[in-house]
Amino acid sequence: MDRAFDFRAAPVPPWRRLNRRAVALAVTAFVLLSGLALFSRWVVESERRSFHRGEAADAAPIVGTISGGGADADASPVADLPAIDAAARADARSALQAARHAARGRATFLDAGPGRLSSNIDHLVVVDGPALGPGVVSVASTRDAWGAAVFGSSGACYLLRFAPGSGVTYGVGADCTGEEALAARDPSW
Repeated sequence: MDRAFDFRAAPVPPWRRLNRRAVALAVTAFVLLSGLALFSRWVVESERRSFHRGEAADAAPIVGTISGGGADADASPVADLPAIDAAARADARSALQAARHAARGRATFLDAGPGRLSSNIDHLVVVDGPALGPGVVSVASTRDAWGAAVFGSSGACYLLRFAPGSGVTYGVGADCTGEEALAARDPSW
């Protein structure tokens, strides 16, 4: 009898068989490369936003500086500052709100440092050194108080101090550091 029409299953060529290990490896590689690409894109976009904020801070006009002394030395040095520094004062208040949020449920503000606040405030740069330009907030904290210093466009450095026992106090400083803000004791700017 002729076996030409025998219906046996023909063997599958080896190149047509799926290797489960190779498929799993390909899927894993795709997921890892996609994650790496998304993370890289996020880093690049974050840097671009950071550079844009820096350029905007550099482009802000500096109107003048605060000088003490003279015939009206008793007058508040901040009373005649231009309204352009309203943004710096608002930045200090925003940093205080973020610090209160970071320290919620804790007995101290020690957790309200630059690292924690940077993740809560995306429109400001939070540092523990001096604030060198608009949009930069210098912070410092102790067990009993928290302080922020913000450099205004007019050249003034606005200090804000919060202590649970005495509330919010203000000041104008020269060093523009959070450490200097911890000594601020004026009732207003």
